[in-house]
Amino acid sequence: MAKTKQNLFKLCVLALCICLVPILAGCELVTTNVNKQLGEVVASFDNGRVEVTREQLIMTYNSIGNSRYDNSGAPTEEGVEKTVELAINRAILVDFLTADDMEEKRSTYGISKVALTTYQANEVWRSVYEYINDSVKSYENELRKEDGLSALAGEDEAGDESSTDYVEYEHTYEYYYDSATQTYILSKIEKDVIVENLSIALFDTSADLTFDEKAETAYNTFRSKYWEYSDSIVLNPTNTNDVSYSDKAWTKFMNALIRSEAERNLSKDFDEVFLREVQRIYDVYYENQVLTVFQENYNKNLMVTKEDVATKFKSLYDAQVEYFGSNASAFDNLIPTSGEKVYYMQKPSEYFKVNHILVKFSDEQNARIEEEKTKFDNEMITYAQYLQNIAAIKSETKAYNRDTDEYESMSTVYSSLTNALNAVSGDSAKMAVFRDFMHRYSNDDATLNADSCYYIPTIKKVIDPTTGKTNDVMQEAFADGSRELYDDGVIGGYSTWIETSYGYHIIMYTGDAKSINGTLATDSLLSQLNGYFLNPLYSKTMLDSVIELVTLSSYSTYETNLLNAVKADKTVTINKSSFSDLY
Repeated sequence: MAKTKQNLFKLCVLALCICLVPILAGCELVTTNVNKQLGEVVASFDNGRVEVTREQLIMTYNSIGNSRYDNSGAPTEEGVEKTVELAINRAILVDFLTADDMEEKRSTYGISKVALTTYQANEVWRSVYEYINDSVKSYENELRKEDGLSALAGEDEAGDESSTDYVEYEHTYEYYYDSATQTYILSKIEKDVIVENLSIALFDTSADLTFDEKAETAYNTFRSKYWEYSDSIVLNPTNTNDVSYSDKAWTKFMNALIRSEAERNLSKDFDEVFLREVQRIYDVYYENQVLTVFQENYNKNLMVTKEDVATKFKSLYDAQVEYFGSNASAFDNLIPTSGEKVYYMQKPSEYFKVNHILVKFSDEQNARIEEEKTKFDNEMITYAQYLQNIAAIKSETKAYNRDTDEYESMSTVYSSLTNALNAVSGDSAKMAVFRDFMHRYSNDDATLNADSCYYIPTIKKVIDPTTGKTNDVMQEAFADGSRELYDDGVIGGYSTWIETSYGYHIIMYTGDAKSINGTLATDSLLSQLNGYFLNPLYSKTMLDSVIELVTLSSYSTYETNLLNAVKADKTVTINKSSFSDLY
């Protein structure tokens, strides 16, 4: 129910035609026996003009290929080979868009060179700094936990601030009735121009300096200006702490970088090791930004029409009518957690929507609970003692308030929510209050800024008499508590704290499942789409979603055609022997 959070080595890579995807440290293609020859070329284009190394392949697989081609987590031959193709296509496109000697060819296709603005370049550097700081903080939290201390604020229980902040959906089109022309209009919304941020001091790894000079500049600049150290004695001599977890974490981070290069016979000087890491990370984020800017420029000139939207939705609708009709369980498997992907609501009367606030049991609580289970299993305590001990452990649960950086009792959170809801009237106002509390307290990051909410069956059914399995995807207490709210029939109604194995939930009933008639004429269909909110707590509509799909499809076709043109009469060489040991 809650999204697993991976802090270590968080990295975003822009796949061709795909939005940013976070790297998960647990999906490792790299193992101890494949760190050799990371600079070996696995694919090249145009006699070496563009190359993809083994290291770049590994990064691309861990960030994109694993989830797209091998979602089971195990590298396969097909998955790795598709990732090689993805990586070389990405590199070819970036070279075409940025290289000075490609100007004539770009002009043939009416494309200008992608040169990052100061604001865009600073965004790249901010991503690099965040990546490094997250890495060091992960080591620091490990050290703190080893000494029985709590994690840094904003980490672990507190969550990743960037993923928990409320983000208003940015509509790209508006749909309205124009009384002057007596027609419905789908109009593109022009974005505000971003003011360039020139105040951020950055080091430039491409500056006209020797390698040693760049290494020293990079190292010292980051350490003095951008490292988010909390108790460093090295950089804060007035610090009176006996132990600096930040300094120890920094050393562990640097030593880890050195170990990762152990087979490459490179300098172990901290300055130079750090510069190589910065350059590696920067190259990835720079390429991301180039591809993002190029796609945004394309989208800026693209005009989606009403007919485009209607045609796209009807194709999705018709496909699901056929699919759900031939597969009896398809709809029931999709709807509970992926309502935003349901275009044909086959059984609207059988489902309703809920959102929730989750306060999880801490890792320390879960460990103690397991200890009590072990004691009971080994007959060291009675069942009554077991229940009493578990209840005592769970009674210690507290909610982290991201606004105040403090932990609060469950009763305090519930009382505050009740008072806030009582102070407003109307469904939308109550849902806005509940949304704010979700972003302030909830540990279920996957439901924050999410396109979908949870859909619960209106009636609990036993679908497998031999096992007692029901039609509920959610845990029994969660689903039963949700149905109580549905039976009360008050949209915006909410529960007391409900316990599951994850922790404690406050559930809000946010509406019934509704269907869209995909057979309507264009204007009537778009009016329905425009009034269909994917998640009642947020402003994104089905119209927004379909426009995104139309835009993405158009760009994908354009990009594919462009890549084919760039690669025409040129050779792409794949060195399979250089990566065949990876799967």
